[in-house]
Amino acid sequence: MLRLELKTIRLAFLAVALHIPAWADQSGIATLQPDTFLNLDTGVVSQSGGDVFFDGSKLLPQGGAGLYNLGKVGSQIFKSIRAQQAMSIFYSAVPIPAGTLVSGDVFGIHTRSGSYVKAIVSATNYGALTLKYTIFGSARVAQATTGPPAILALQNNYSWIPAGAGMPNYGITPGSIFVIFGAGLGPSAPPVLQSSASPGLQTTLDQTSIAVTVGSTTVSPAIYYTSATQVAAVLPSTTPVGKGTITVTYSGQPSAVAPITVVANAPGLDTLAQTGTGLAAVTDINGNVYGVANSAKSGSTVILWGSGIGADTNNDDRLYPQTQDNLAGILGVQVFIGGISATVQYAGRSQYPGLDQYNVVIPASVTPGCFVSVVVQIGSMVSNAVTMPISANGGACSDPMTGLNGTQIQTLASKPGGAVNAFLAVLYGAPPSNIATPGGSFPNGYVDTFATAEAWSAGEFGNGYEYVSQGSCTVVPPGQPPFPNSYLRSLGAGTIQLTSPGQSVNLGSGPGLYPAPNNFTVSPGVTYTLSGSGGADVGKFSATVAVPSMQFNWTNQTLTSITRSQGATITWTGGYPNGTVQVFGTVGDPAVQFYCHAPSSAGQLTIPSSILLALPAGLGDLSVGTVSAPQPITATGLDIGFVAAAESLAIYSFFPFR
Repeated sequence: MLRLELKTIRLAFLAVALHIPAWADQSGIATLQPDTFLNLDTGVVSQSGGDVFFDGSKLLPQGGAGLYNLGKVGSQIFKSIRAQQAMSIFYSAVPIPAGTLVSGDVFGIHTRSGSYVKAIVSATNYGALTLKYTIFGSARVAQATTGPPAILALQNNYSWIPAGAGMPNYGITPGSIFVIFGAGLGPSAPPVLQSSASPGLQTTLDQTSIAVTVGSTTVSPAIYYTSATQVAAVLPSTTPVGKGTITVTYSGQPSAVAPITVVANAPGLDTLAQTGTGLAAVTDINGNVYGVANSAKSGSTVILWGSGIGADTNNDDRLYPQTQDNLAGILGVQVFIGGISATVQYAGRSQYPGLDQYNVVIPASVTPGCFVSVVVQIGSMVSNAVTMPISANGGACSDPMTGLNGTQIQTLASKPGGAVNAFLAVLYGAPPSNIATPGGSFPNGYVDTFATAEAWSAGEFGNGYEYVSQGSCTVVPPGQPPFPNSYLRSLGAGTIQLTSPGQSVNLGSGPGLYPAPNNFTVSPGVTYTLSGSGGADVGKFSATVAVPSMQFNWTNQTLTSITRSQGATITWTGGYPNGTVQVFGTVGDPAVQFYCHAPSSAGQLTIPSSILLALPAGLGDLSVGTVSAPQPITATGLDIGFVAAAESLAIYSFFPFR
């Protein structure tokens, strides 16, 4: 039996209800280019001095300043942080790697002058790091004193779906493992995962206890671990469904009540990166974990792991081994792999309290790939969208859209130093002129031809973060834009030229971004030469790129709305030979995004309801485009390089998702 894999502890800033001197907070925005310093007390970015130094690969504290990184928890938690939280954290001289400093990453700074600062990464644009920050009390903040516990956020231990983001599949279910983020929740010592073997998990651990009240019923969740800033517990299956309250008591001091939303079902699936996105923690029946170099076979039985299937009152949610009741038929559990309904042999508790397992058979008709979508659905509640590698015969998977196989992906993901040097060029054709937005005409948006030379995070690359193979769709929660999360630093490739008979275009000298002149588009049926003079990081190269002749038409562009519970089908004709069609949508504030990919030759793509039900209702954007099969580019200093043509990015704005 697979051992319980609770989510990696992410120590959190959380509020402590203490008296604060009446000094005004000061907020600001700063953009740090590589090799610049930031003085938080003055807000000045310069070439010397300051509290932190950004060298392009990491953020380093200076002159006695300290850092503490909370992680990619987003703007909601950033806004909730108070001065007492900042004062309760242990700061250190350990730098924060650029690969961690992604959009939505929140961290604290203890400045050289003694001020406490909260900061959030708002953008990482081609080497530059943009921060929003707040200095508490303008100068030194009074020292903290002991106060009661405080609760900031509750989340499913595996899905990592954020509260307050408007996603309809958020909620804590009876019988599930959930995580409480806060301050003063427990002892300051590192948390220790408790065994559920006899006598079982306890409702009081190291003087920490939890009370959840819904209606007239109050329950006491059993605790897996406790710490000052994070507690993991199992909500009893006897908890009623509805709006309720939760309190944490530590060392005799109760927290203020916080809201909790208890729902009957809200499945969450575990992922290898323990982020709620990317490759799922999928095993065979013997507990062997699948990966891109050893993918699952079509037609085989696999096991998904997670929490949130719902209550099982035959279990006490405390003691190993739990009774394994098959809830698949009772709850109507569905599992969609590559958008196709899979046979669910078992769905219910594993032998561990709160840990669910789904034994499913991969449909033989699923389109194979390295990142095939997987979603669990119970009624109208869907899980976080994750992926898994599938191939007809097992072994290394293959991904036509990237032109890579599982062995190559695994090699890149395991690269020493954790950075993959990559070159990407996209040659854009002219956008269409006949796409109308529902309710009236709207200018068609498109991206000009460009190239990038960047170092990407090897770990993010290998986890398939925010990417799906052809035949699949995925959902991206708020605060997780697609590319900056993998970006580490810009690379110098010299001067980039794009030439064709009778035409030469300079894409600039970088580093990082190499854009073509505004409104430049390539012509179908023309062969281009993309060349680089060589620079500090990438050697000289030259590649011949034949832009295929093709026409691409979105044939049901009269679509006026999408009903999420019914799914939607997008149809087209044409597209690049051996290429891919991408459907992209976004809705809500903060935005929830989804991506779907299909071979151009398919002529249609269905956005499943299991994907759309993770989106809130409202007005959003919907776009359809096509991209050619990638052609490789090789040069010294590069781990991977390719160029592709793209065309007909058609955008509906203010598109209704019902």
